[in-house]
Amino acid sequence: MDADVLLKRYNLGDRDFSGTHLRRANLSRCILTGIDLSRADLTDAALQGANLQGADLQGAILSDVNLSQADLRGADLRGVILVSADLRWVSLRKANLTGADLSRANLANADLSEANLTGAQLSEAILRDANLTLADLTLAELERANLSRANLTEAYLRGADLADAILRESQLVQANLRGANLGATNLQQANLERAVLIGANLRRARLEEANLREVSFKEANLRHACLDKAKLVGADLRGVSLARALLRGADLNSAILIGANLMGANLSGADLRGANLIEAILTGASLSGVDLSVVDMTQAILPDGELSA
Repeated sequence: MDADVLLKRYNLGDRDFSGTHLRRANLSRCILTGIDLSRADLTDAALQGANLQGADLQGAILSDVNLSQADLRGADLRGVILVSADLRWVSLRKANLTGADLSRANLANADLSEANLTGAQLSEAILRDANLTLADLTLAELERANLSRANLTEAYLRGADLADAILRESQLVQANLRGANLGATNLQQANLERAVLIGANLRRARLEEANLREVSFKEANLRHACLDKAKLVGADLRGVSLARALLRGADLNSAILIGANLMGANLSGADLRGANLIEAILTGASLSGVDLSVVDMTQAILPDGELSA
C-alpha cells in the first residue's frame, strides 16, 4: 500500500491496516495514534518522529526501520521484528515488547521505563543512556549488548542473559538479577546498591569500583571476577565462590562471607572490619595489608591451610 493511501484512509477514520505491505513507506512525523499495523511489513520504512501511541504492531516486521524520536508509549509490540532498527530517543514507556526481536537495534537514549521486555531478544543492541527504570526483562537475551550509563533502577532481570554485555557506569539500584548470566560482563563503576544477585553467574565479570552495598550475592558465582576497589559494605556473600577473584582495596566492611570460597583470591589492602568469614575457605588467598583482628574467622580455613580456632 502507498503511504498516501494509508494516510487518506486513516484521516477518514480507518484504523485497521493489519497485514499491510508498507516496505520503505515514508510516514515520518505522521500522527497515527491507535492504528492497527499488526503483522504489517514495514521493512526499511521511515517513521522517525511519528506518533504511534497505543498502536497495535503485534507481529509486525520493522527490520531496519527508522523510528528515532517516535512516540510508541503504550504500544503493543509483542513479537515484533525490529532487527537493526534505529530507535534512538524513541519513547516506549509502558510498551509491550514481549518476545520482540531487537537484535542489533540502536536504542541509545530510548525511554523504556516500565516496558515489558519479557523474553525479548536484545543481543548486540545499543542501549547507551537508555531509561529502563522498572522495566521487565525477565529471561531477556542481552548478550554483548551495550548498556553503558543505562538506568535500570528496580528493573526485573531474573534469568536474563547479559554475558559479555557492557554495563559500565549503569544504574542497577535494587534491580532483580536473580539467576541472571553476567559472565564476563563489564560492570565497572556501576551502581548496584541493594540489588539481588542470588544465584547469578558473574564468572570473570568486571566490577572494579562498583557500588555493591548491601547486594545479595548468596550462592552466586564470582570466580575469577575483578572487584578491585569495589564497595561491598554489608553485602551478603554467603556461600559465594570467589575463587581466584581480585578484591584488592575492596571495602568489605560488615560483609557476610559465611562459607564463602576465597581460594587463591587476592584481598590485598581490603577493608574487612566487622566482616563475617565463619567457615570461609581462604586457602592460598593473599591477605597482605589486611587487619584480621576485627574479623570473625571462626572455623575458617586460613591461607596456609590451617583451621582457625
